Amino acid sequence: MKNETAKKYIDYLLPIALSKCGDPHTAADLVQETVLAALTYQSRGKTIENPHAWLKKVLDFKWNDMLRKKYGQPEVFIGDDFDAPESDDFVSDIVRHEEGEEVRREVTYLSESYRRAIVKHYFYGKSVADIAAEENIPVGTVKSRLDFGRKQMKKGLTQMEKYNEQSYMPKKLIVNNSGVSGRNEEPGGLVQDDLLAQNILVAAYEKPLSVSDIAKTLGVAAAYIEPIIKKLVDGELMVKTGDGKVYTDFIIYHVSDYVKYINDAEKFVSDNIDAYITPVKNAIEKLKNTDFYSPRLERYMIIKIADNGTYMGGEKYRSKQVFPLRPNGGQWIAFGTIVPENYKIPPEKQGKYEYSLAGERWTTVHSPSAEKQIFMYNYESALYPYCAEKFDGYGTRLLRDTEIGMATLFYHIKNGIAPEKTDSDTRFIKTIPLLSERGFLKKTESGPEVLVPCLTKAQNDVFRGICHAASIEFSNAIAEPLREYSKTHRKNIPPHLHSVPDQKLCLPYAPQPMNFVYDAIERGVHPLDLGFPCPETYCVFD
Repeated sequence: MKNETAKKYIDYLLPIALSKCGDPHTAADLVQETVLAALTYQSRGKTIENPHAWLKKVLDFKWNDMLRKKYGQPEVFIGDDFDAPESDDFVSDIVRHEEGEEVRREVTYLSESYRRAIVKHYFYGKSVADIAAEENIPVGTVKSRLDFGRKQMKKGLTQMEKYNEQSYMPKKLIVNNSGVSGRNEEPGGLVQDDLLAQNILVAAYEKPLSVSDIAKTLGVAAAYIEPIIKKLVDGELMVKTGDGKVYTDFIIYHVSDYVKYINDAEKFVSDNIDAYITPVKNAIEKLKNTDFYSPRLERYMIIKIADNGTYMGGEKYRSKQVFPLRPNGGQWIAFGTIVPENYKIPPEKQGKYEYSLAGERWTTVHSPSAEKQIFMYNYESALYPYCAEKFDGYGTRLLRDTEIGMATLFYHIKNGIAPEKTDSDTRFIKTIPLLSERGFLKKTESGPEVLVPCLTKAQNDVFRGICHAASIEFSNAIAEPLREYSKTHRKNIPPHLHSVPDQKLCLPYAPQPMNFVYDAIERGVHPLDLGFPCPETYCVFD
């Protein structure tokens, strides 16, 4: 190799070396060793048929040796008889050695098809032909998987000090939904109490990722996350792309999103409060003229009017949400919220009140002893002191089971039927003291008394009619102001995410129903303190 030829190859090799190590000095050393190896090889009478390929392969070996030195792995000596192999087989040199821990770790991050090929070939010593026969795939496919697997492992080794924050500080993701939940509380039930599932969703939100990418992001072997990804794909919280990647198929907020524009929302409500107060006052008067009025039912009603009215007002200028049919009888649209540990709302973002509200939820109970349907309707808001634990402590796993047990118990007590002699869930009979503490029941000498409003079907038709008329009046008055507000208060989402309806883009930034409720309370429309715990719950049965 003449000097001018050597210079030409140095110019060719230097950019390659820089791309690997990112350090000019290290790159220069790498190129120098590579060229020296070529000169030594030729000095022994050897011929290099394809200089570019030969030099690049030597440079790759030299770079791998540098990594092995850095991470305490054995070096691979390039002797006089060296010739550029068809593929980089550095794995076989170190995978069985104690010093190959980092390489074995990289194997765990490979997705299943590549991981199986690498393990069978290098750990178990099986030939390409044997693997092809076992997997019932062509030999070329096995070679392709081995080649891709090696490249992914090498890429991982060059970046082994770059760990994602999620690997040591996992996120907490709460998944909620609009619409009808599945039988197993889907979609929230798919990730509840499963920190790994929650973090898989967070990791694959900003862009589609391969299983290997997700494994490395979380620092968890691919074999452990693959079944969870399958569960999330089957449960329709994730989507698999044509190239084998997956992404999270719903919008994710940060808990701070809900207070980002809190001052704007409070001003909006103050400017438009009459649109809410006028129909609410009329509705309260109508309710007081019924034979089933109670302060508890009034509280439920003012929340319902705020909830329905703000929703319908927004629907007047947006495309209607379409709720897809989901597995296990669900029909929902999911949305998630990342809640950091020990998160505190910044002082400048703290509104006058806590405006949290869970949308109205109703449960239908088919009770053999009642021989009819029982309905339970629920809200949860910050007005109720037990909001966060309203349905905790009853010994049930699913919220639906809790509501069924409670509604059935209330029916029996209201109708003078001894619960212990019926199909009531015995767990709820034992929790009558807890239900009394939280305002659902009252203990008396003659037994428990139901405090939550219990309406007949005919009464409920009247009640919901009053709420509906007031909600329409409120929505008509608020629609145009909401349209203008939403133009400048929308959340950006990743460009590949196309399933998110417009309603969810505005959800955390829009004026919330409880903004209106608290403002009306401030103006004396309804008392803040009723003098007793008031769960926002009522039942319907005859």
